Order: sequence, then structure tokens, then C-alpha cells
Amino acid sequence: MAKVPAGHWVPYVEAFVDVSRSPAEHSASVVALAALVNKDKLTLFDLVSKMDMYLTTTDHIVRSRGIMLLGEIMSQISLKWLDVNAVTTLSDFFISRLSDWQALRGALVGCLALLQREPSVGTIMIADVKRLVESLIDYIPVQSLAAADRKLCFQIICCVLDHYPEAVKTMDDELLIWICQSIDEEKDPECLKLSFHLVEVVMKLFSDPSGLASQFASDLFELLSKYFPVYFTHGAGDNVGLTRDELSRTLMHAFCASPYFEPFAIPLLLDKLSSSLPLAKLDSLKYLDNCIRCYGADRMVSHTSAIWFKLKEVIFSLSSDQLLSTGSPKDAEKIKNQIVSEAKNCLKTAVTCIHSTDRDIFINLILLDEDIVNNIHSVTTEEKSICRSSNDLNQLQSLGSVISIIAESSTYFCTRVFQAHFTRLVDILGSSAGFKSQHLNICNGSSSAAFNYGALYLSVQMLSSCREVAVASRGDFPPVKSAKESWWLILEEKLDLFIHLLGKLLSIDSQPIQSAVTQKYVSCTVKGLLILATFPEHCSLLLANAYEYILLMLTSVVARNIVVDKIIPLAKSCNTSMPLNLRFEACFEIGTTGVSYMLRVARSLEEAVITNISQVNEGMECAEYVAHLIDCYSSQLLPWLFTSGGVNELALSFAMRLWDEIRNVATLDRIRSQGLLDSLMMGMKFLVGVCTEEQQSLIVQKACSIISSMLSLPVKSVMHDLSSVEELVPAHSIQDTALVCLLSSVIVGLRPQTHVPDMIMMINLFSVFLLNGQIPAAHALASIFNKYLHNSEFSDENKLDKILDVILGRCFSIVLASSTLKMSHSSAATSDDANCSGMSASICLRIDILCGLAWIGKGLLMRGDEKVKDISMFLLKCLVLNQVSVGIPPHQEEHSDNVSLNASLATSAADAFHVMMSDSEVCLNKKFHARIKLLYKQRFFSILMPIFLSKIKETPAMTTKLVLYRAFGHIISNAPVSAVITEAHQILLVMVDILAKLSVDIQDKDLVYSLLLVLSGMLMDDKGKECVLENIHIIVGVLTQLVSYPHMMVVRETALQCFVAMSSFPHSKVYRMRPQVLRAAIKALDDTKRAVRQEAVRCRQTWYENYILLGVDNLALWALSSYFPVGNHHLLRGAFSCNDIIVWELTGHIMLVFWMERSFQMKSKEPLKSRECLGIENRWNYIA
Repeated sequence: MAKVPAGHWVPYVEAFVDVSRSPAEHSASVVALAALVNKDKLTLFDLVSKMDMYLTTTDHIVRSRGIMLLGEIMSQISLKWLDVNAVTTLSDFFISRLSDWQALRGALVGCLALLQREPSVGTIMIADVKRLVESLIDYIPVQSLAAADRKLCFQIICCVLDHYPEAVKTMDDELLIWICQSIDEEKDPECLKLSFHLVEVVMKLFSDPSGLASQFASDLFELLSKYFPVYFTHGAGDNVGLTRDELSRTLMHAFCASPYFEPFAIPLLLDKLSSSLPLAKLDSLKYLDNCIRCYGADRMVSHTSAIWFKLKEVIFSLSSDQLLSTGSPKDAEKIKNQIVSEAKNCLKTAVTCIHSTDRDIFINLILLDEDIVNNIHSVTTEEKSICRSSNDLNQLQSLGSVISIIAESSTYFCTRVFQAHFTRLVDILGSSAGFKSQHLNICNGSSSAAFNYGALYLSVQMLSSCREVAVASRGDFPPVKSAKESWWLILEEKLDLFIHLLGKLLSIDSQPIQSAVTQKYVSCTVKGLLILATFPEHCSLLLANAYEYILLMLTSVVARNIVVDKIIPLAKSCNTSMPLNLRFEACFEIGTTGVSYMLRVARSLEEAVITNISQVNEGMECAEYVAHLIDCYSSQLLPWLFTSGGVNELALSFAMRLWDEIRNVATLDRIRSQGLLDSLMMGMKFLVGVCTEEQQSLIVQKACSIISSMLSLPVKSVMHDLSSVEELVPAHSIQDTALVCLLSSVIVGLRPQTHVPDMIMMINLFSVFLLNGQIPAAHALASIFNKYLHNSEFSDENKLDKILDVILGRCFSIVLASSTLKMSHSSAATSDDANCSGMSASICLRIDILCGLAWIGKGLLMRGDEKVKDISMFLLKCLVLNQVSVGIPPHQEEHSDNVSLNASLATSAADAFHVMMSDSEVCLNKKFHARIKLLYKQRFFSILMPIFLSKIKETPAMTTKLVLYRAFGHIISNAPVSAVITEAHQILLVMVDILAKLSVDIQDKDLVYSLLLVLSGMLMDDKGKECVLENIHIIVGVLTQLVSYPHMMVVRETALQCFVAMSSFPHSKVYRMRPQVLRAAIKALDDTKRAVRQEAVRCRQTWYENYILLGVDNLALWALSSYFPVGNHHLLRGAFSCNDIIVWELTGHIMLVFWMERSFQMKSKEPLKSRECLGIENRWNYIA
């Protein structure tokens, strides 16, 4: 093929070397040159010859660009065949360039390209690979490089270990030392992922017992343990390239890479199970599960007891209150259930994988456990109801799960469980039912006897386990039948009685009065019958008549309960005795059995909403029912169907039908008055959010046509400029408000590329309602300005910016206008708050407009728009309105009104910063397709921090300073902790002062808790600790106040946890704080909440232990001398608490006051009785 003249391709080289060219031109040059080489129009020899000057020049900028170009071209021609000489020459060149730090990146790119070549197209020689690794070790300190260069280094060494292991197998410990140094203190997520994989590969490569892996296991694991659990907040849409789960999974593989990690990993994971952070618990259980599988039984058998006790604590004792979560109680409960589920999986793995010569060691540990024995006794003595409390039911389910896990593990374990409990459980069930006969009787009867649900549930669970064992055994089952006292023989002995009991229980279902309790019995009974009927044929215990009896009972259940046909229609009527939540739960559970069933449930709920929405005016009960229908549909059915696919058409149909129904509803004001509007809005957002752009356009067109036909506001006037509609602001009715709110919910759910007609009319319409204090209108405007919704009217973004300027100007002027504004009074008649009138109406309106401004600012902030500065500065101006009102002469008539108005506006402006910085569920989130710029919270925090610090310093008035504190507290608490810690030296004292001042008002309790979490994060960070130590006296004083904080339990608990964290600080810095901390901890021992008392005990114990280890405090000796003067021959009763160890000198001897059972205050100064003195002397002799 003809070669291309140099004049045609040399300009590409010059363009790449020229640093003034754009990145796009650089990329185009690489692509063009690589294409020429791949097509054999340019040889590598000619290319390198012409580039000689660029590769060897003393100008390091030109040289680095030339080497980078050659490396990039090598990456692009990875599939082109090269001969050995060419590959060797290029290898020599790039390896030699590794010592040229000014051109290092190009050399790294070239080396990586050579390593990644396949053998079929010419690959690098093993000797060259070894020289490459040696050069890396000799010349490249990885942690001193930029993140991109570090990533290349990790990719190179990972590629070597994955594909050229023979090149490094004979290397000495210099390789491991270099790897340790390279990984240490790494923080970049992508580099960390490569680092974790590097540890995994190197530990597997040098796995010989006398190899490098065993020598460096401690050092490598120490590096890995710093990153556990992985805290990583970037998601898939943040342009980071990986998620927290991916990073955590890679770290887990590194943990499991070698059994030499076992002495370090297992204690760490078991310790982290005690953490109050849900993430730490979940990851600990997942890691522990995988480590048990990988380390082997011989190494894990020594941890058997510790693993069981930790898992038992999670399975039986974990509550959502113990988890440190900022979400709702429902979210906390969901997280708790997830943690318990992981603990059960881990227990199953442990029972299956940990073997020893004594195969009873694990099962004895569980079956003979005192808590297990007590739980079984407790649930099997409950006779009168299903369980007295939800906690009892949870304990029963946990107990059943543990028994099932053990029994399903093996035939031997199943037999042990049956021997221990099955016979007794069936006997208890029979005695509670008053059943005596053990002969099969097909006749059904009814009984009012109280069956023991605990015995029923556990016996069915064990029955399910033995069936699983039977299925797994298959051809090995005959020995089970012949074995002495096997589970099969025990079940055979009790089978007739058990079948009769199940039949008797099933008869409850035919009784006229049913309840959730009886449904629990029936459900468990049907499960037991199905298990018996589905035993494998080779191990079935059923005779023909017994089998027919079971089939008859199951058929009767199906005949009485045609589940889909009977349960789903329950959702269509609000007039039924069955609770709403149970009906919806039943429908959802039925739907989860298949997509077709869920679609049927969804259509049924859709029909129910459409049918009942027109009947809302008949009463509050019907409105509540419709609200529950919409909530179930949007929060449960839609997410489930979205994951299964095919939800778009369903959502489009429902949304269209809703708008049709809204058109037919005579009055929307009653819908709003009965609380249905919020549910309709939220449901509409979810429906629109899951649709495609084309479907969303159809919904928008439908909504606009209905709004235009029903709105009492003249739409044509709204289509003009906003400045011309001032007279329209008070004219709309409550019905108009409801219509615009529903339209706003459609806008909130739109995708950025969805075409929206009549955008100017919509913006002006929403602006009119925003100026009248309607927050949903602000949500819509915030979404529009955040997404810059697609519309031909705004081909030029400047036009939308000008409209935004007009809206902001109107809002600013109204908020700061005189309280006698006409619009305020006229709008009072249509305000949501009927109690607002006159001046109070003006305040309510301005507060709502301020909140609306905050939402618009949030939309701009999230997309990185510079106009958020205007809103931020205006809010700052509102914050200091109190300070301005101080200068007004008190004799003026309106002074008190102005002060009240300014105070309300300042408080609302402070809360506006919370709206801008916090995450929202109602709009501007990923579910509703908001544009979210990376690190927007960090940037906003960095910009506003110096402004707030200056304002706070300059403000003398305490009322104004409190408002500034509140606003700044919202910014700090919602900013990423890492960003706050970076500026800790500037804001720590201010933050502590905020905590002290805001702890007085109960309204600020959530903010106080959020700020306290930030402070606790500082205590965990090295840089944060330095700042804390510099101000330790002030911080301890404020935390001491918060230990007694009356408004929120978690604040008190977290303050004590902060004290525990401080106990690890240098002794010389904190020892003078010890008396103050101990007094606070002792006071907290009398707290009304158990969690606080437990934390107080832990805090006091930690500080006392450190006290003993570090020596006797002179301050404590001085304090004791006041109660125990030297030379006295008797002891006085002092103020001590349990577990106190106090040492002092008395008449030349060391005396020890031991643990006291209860704390007591000094009441008298009588000498101790001789018997008490003798007890102390005996104890001292024992310790001596």
C-alpha cells in the first residue's frame, strides 16, 4: 500500500505537540495518526524517525508531549501486528523514559499499551516486563503523583500481576514494600479500586506459606482496614465511573484474597458489627459471609463462638432505634430488616462451611444456648393469642429462621433439631387444641380451642427444613430411613397427629368471624399441608388416604378463597371492615408473584381511583381511601413494575385518565379541603416521571388544554410579560390554585429533553401563583430553571435568564415592601391559612415567597447556575433585617409591627438555606430527572462560609446573630463532612457556639442534632482532631450541656458518643477535662431513655479505664483528700459510683476502693463498721 508523504501527517504531530491547541484537536491528531499506522500508510519506523526531535529534545514540555503522542498511538494500534524487534525497541524506549519524571505520563501510557497487547499481535517479552517493574520500583514514588498518573501506575502493576505473573514471582520483598508504599493514604476512588484488586492478586500470587504473602499480610491488611467500611457518596450519575457498592465489593475481594488475613479480618468485622451505623453493619455481615467461605474451616473454627454470639445479637436484639439513621422510622425499619437478613445468610454460611472433628460443636453452641432455650420456652407457652406483641412475633420469626438454617444444613443437623424439639412441639400443639386421638379422621370439625401459634409456626418451619434435606439427599436417602432416631422416623411417629391438627386449624377459616390472627393460623397451616404434599416420592411419608385428605383440605381452601378474584376487588371499595393497609398489602403481595398479576393489581387500583375520585365530595372517609390508593400505587406498584419493565404505557394511561376525571369534577376546592390534593400531586409526579419524553409531551398537552378551559384567570393575559399581570395576582380562586398545583406536579416530573408547549405562558402562570404564596408553583419554576426544559421559544438561554431576572425582581420587591401593600390584604381572602389577615397575611405571604425563592435557588444551585448568587445575597439581606429594625425610633407607630415582620422574614430566610442545601423528595431529585452538578454543595459552602463568618463577627445584636447562626448551621449540616473538616480551623468555634445558642429553642432540635453529627465526624478525622484539641475546653463545655438536652434523645446519646471518642485523645490534652466529663456521664445515668443510659455507662467506663491505665490524676487525689484525710484511722462514706476504681495513699499504704453495686451520695461521716473495713482489707489482700 502506498505510503503517505510526510507532509500530510507531520502537521498532526505538530498539532499534538502544540500545547496551545484545544484537547479536541489533540485527540483528532492521535486518531488520524493511528488510523494511518493501522492502514499501513505510515510505518512506526517512519513515525518515530520523524518524531526523534520531539522524543529527545531538552525542552521538557515538547518532549513530554512527543512521548505522550507515541504512547497514545500505541494504545490506538493495540490490534495491529508488530514484530519482536519493534515491540522490544518500543519497550526499551518507554521503560527508559520512566526515569524522566517530566515526561512520565506518556511513558506510563506507552508501557500500559504494550502490556495490554495480545500474544497474537506481538507482545512484550517477560524480561522486559521484569525490567519495567524494577524501573517502577526504582524511579516512581506513586503517592507523589497526580491521580491520573497514579491510576496508570496501578493499571500497569495490575496488568503485570494478572497477565505476566512469571515476571515477578522470583522478585524479593522490594515489590511488596513498593506496593504498600503506593497504596498507603490513597483517596481517589478509581485508584482505590485498582489498589484493592492489586492486593487481591498479589496475595494469591505469593500464597506459599513461606512466601511474601504471609510476611506482609499484617502490613497489607492494615492498609486495607483503613477503608472499611467504604464511605463513598458519589452515584452513577456523578461522572465518577464507579459506585460505592463496586468499590466495597472490590475491597471485600481483597479481604478474602488470602487466609493469612484471617487473624486480622475476623476480629475487625466482628467488632464493626457493634457499630450504630447501618452501613458498617451491612458491610461487616457481607464481608464476614465471604471470608468464612474463603478462609476455610480450619482457620474459622476458633472464631465459632464469637461469630454465633455476634450474629445472635443482630438477629434477635437489633432494633431500628439502635441504628444511626437520619431517615424516617419506616426507612430505619427497612434497613434493620436488611441487616437481619444478611445476618441470617451469614449464619447459614457459618453452619455450612465451618467444620471440625467434633461436628456437634456448632449445633450444640446454638441449641444449648440459654437465650435460644428461653425463647423456645417463651413462644411455646403462649396460648391465648398469636403473640402478645409485635416484638414477640419478631422473636418467633427470628427463632424459626435460626432453627431452619441449622436443620437445612445437613441430615445430621436436621435429626439433631428434630430430636431436640419436634416431638415436644407437636405435643404442645395437640394439648393446646385439646386433641387426644392419634387416629386419622377425615371428618372436618370446628373448635374454639386456643391453638399455640408458636408451636405451630416452629413445627412447620422444621417440616420445611426436613423436606429441603430430603430433596438434597436423593439417592442417599435409604440410610436415613434405617438410621436410629433419624428425623424421618420421628416425623413418621407424629405424622397422623400432626395432619389432624393441621386439619383442625384449617377449619378456622370456614368460621364466619375472621381476623388477622386467624389468617395467620390458616396461612401457616396451608404452608404445612403443602410441604407434606410436596415431599419427594422416594421419601414421602404419606399413605394414599392421608394424601387424599390433604388434597381435599387444600382444594377446599382454593374453593373458599379464589385469591385473585376475591382479594383484588377488596381494593375497589372503601366500605369494608378489613383495614386499608392490610387490603393493599394483600394485593401487592399477590401481584409480586408475577408481572401479569401485578399489572392486574395496578389496573384494579387505577380503576378504583378513577371510580372513587368523583365521590370524594361524599365524605372524608372516601377522600382518605383515594389518598391511600394513590400512595400504594405510586410508592409500591410503580417502582416494582419499573424494575420489571413495561410500566410506561400503564403510567401514561393512568395520568391521562386522571386529567380527564379532573375535568369532570365539579369543584376542586373540596378535594383540596379534604387533603386529597397532595396525594394527587405526588402520584402525578411519579406517573409522569416513569414515562418517556414522547409520553410526557402528551401528558403536558393534555394538562395545558384542561387548564386553559377551566382556569378562571384570563390565560391570554398571562401569556404577556409578567410585569403586566400585577392586577391578576389576587384574582384566582381555590379551584384555580388546585389546577395549577396539579399542573406543577406534571412539570416537576418531566425529563430535560421533553418538549413543552407555551412555556412563557406556563412560567408567567406559575409566577403569578408564586407571588401569591403557592409553593407548588415554586417547585415548577425551580424544575424549569434547573432542567432548562426543551422549547423552541428558548433557543437562546439569555431569554430565559431575562425572565428569571424579572421574577426575582418582583419577589424581592414584594418581600421587602411596606406592610400596607394592597396585594397582601386582597390575597388574605384566598390564603390557605384562613386565620391570616391584615399584617399577619402580609407576613404569611412574604414567608411563602421567600420559601419559593429558596426552591428556585435550589434548582439553580444544583445545575451550577451563577444566578443563585442573587438569591443568596437577597437571603443574606433578609437575615439582617432585625439589625436594621433596631435603628427605628421606638416612638414610631409601626415599630412593633416592623420588628415582628423583620423577625419572621429573617427566620424564614434562615430556613431557606436549609431548603437550598438539603435533599428533597417532592422535587429536584434523580427520580424526577433533575440536573445535578457534581460537588455543588461543596462549592456553595465554600462561597458562603467567609461571608457568614464576617457577618457573624460584625453583628452585635444577639437576635440577628441567632438568625445568622441558624442559617449557617443549615449550610454546615447539609454540606459534605469532608468539606466542613477542611475548613474546621475557621468554623469550629462558630459551630460550637451555634450548638450552644440553638440548644435553648426546641424548634432547632433537628438542626442541633445535625450539627452534632458534623462535630462527631470531626472527632473521627485527624485534621478535625487537631482543631478540636485546640479548643477542647469550649467543646467539652458545650457537649456537657447537650448531655442534658431535654428535647431529643439522640442528641444526648451522640454527645456521650463524642465524649467516648475524645477519650482516645492525648492524655496531656484532655486529663483536666476528665472530672467535667465524668460528672456529665454520671448525671446521664439517670436518663429516662435506656440508650442514653447505656452510652453513659460506656462513656464513664472508657474514661475511668483510661484513667487507671494512664495513672492517678493529681486532681482526683486532691478531691479524695477532702473525704479521706491522711493519718485518719477510719474511712468516710464518699460519693462513688459502680465500677469506680480509686487509688489513694493512706498512712503509707496503697488502699483500693472496690466496685460499689449502686452509686450513693455522702450522707454521713460515720466510720465504716469493722465488718466493712475487714471486707476492704480482705479484697486488698486478694488483689495483692
